[in-house]
Amino acid sequence: MKKLAFIALAAVASTAFAGGGHGHGHGGPKADGPVINNPQLQATVLVNTAVINAAEGKGAVAQQNLATNAGAIKVDGDQYQIVGAKDSLIMNAALNAEASQNIASNVGEVDINATSIQVALMKHSAVVNLAKHGAKAVQNVSTNTSCVSCD
Repeated sequence: MKKLAFIALAAVASTAFAGGGHGHGHGGPKADGPVINNPQLQATVLVNTAVINAAEGKGAVAQQNLATNAGAIKVDGDQYQIVGAKDSLIMNAALNAEASQNIASNVGEVDINATSIQVALMKHSAVVNLAKHGAKAVQNVSTNTSCVSCD
């Protein structure tokens, strides 16, 4: 798993940056969102992993993003989002609150006009999403969605 993850990261990184770029810009689908014109590599590599996202109590909100574009973003360059893990536990929990966790995902008003590759590698995994007592827990793994909190 470790060798595979590093080989994949190296191959993607060399491919992503071999083509050069088109410059940087700001703007996007909305005036307040960034524009990504160059190839983009987002990578999170965890080994003896524990990634926990939790919110408890009325009005509490927890949001966590790993190798993710969130919000109003325009991507005109190739995009590679990779999350590796090994002995993992990635958890999202909300108790009478709202929790959102995104892993190798595009969430919100993300406009992609180029190649997009999203990979989540895990080994002895446990990906948990839990909502109790009127709570809302949203978890996206290697996905594209315009639903940030799925109201």
